[in-house]
Amino acid sequence: MGSYRYSSASQFFFAAGEAGPGPAARKPARTVRIPVTTPQDAAAARIQAAFRSRRVRRHVAAVRSADAEATRLERLLRRQETVDAVRGDDRERARFSEALMAVLLRLDAVPGHDPAVREARRAVSRRVVGLQEVFDSVLAAPEADTYGVPASLAQVLEGIWGIGEAPVAPPPPAVAAEEEARRSGWGRFFAVL
Repeated sequence: MGSYRYSSASQFFFAAGEAGPGPAARKPARTVRIPVTTPQDAAAARIQAAFRSRRVRRHVAAVRSADAEATRLERLLRRQETVDAVRGDDRERARFSEALMAVLLRLDAVPGHDPAVREARRAVSRRVVGLQEVFDSVLAAPEADTYGVPASLAQVLEGIWGIGEAPVAPPPPAVAAEEEARRSGWGRFFAVL
């Protein structure tokens, strides 16, 4: 039978300033970093979370106040007295237009760091822009012949599209559905292509 021979080698590593037994001190091939958390790190994380939540609450409050102002302006625009006032007086027209622009400027002042704040701000600004378009269409619509009676819908639409121009008739529903399916890419599933 054969004999077994066993040998073992041990290596020791020394810090950079210490002299080792060998010709040169070697560093280990792999360094493992162990994260050390302290109570200060946890406290800093809580402080940052509180600050961020306070900032988001403040921005949401600003968006809500702009939304409340837009609601107030929308209620005013629905009143016939306001419509008559902005049609008849340049100062009232400028005052209402400036109020709408002030709401948009307040919304522009809100930073959109948080996605929820950004979406809320975008929704309210779309609403205010829609109110501006309605306001412009009210100004462009001809006045009614009688006092206190609003212009008919046909007169309002004629004022929006211009005199003598008729709106384009929509295509039949079947053609519109096929066209929409083609544009959206779902046509291949419904065999419309």
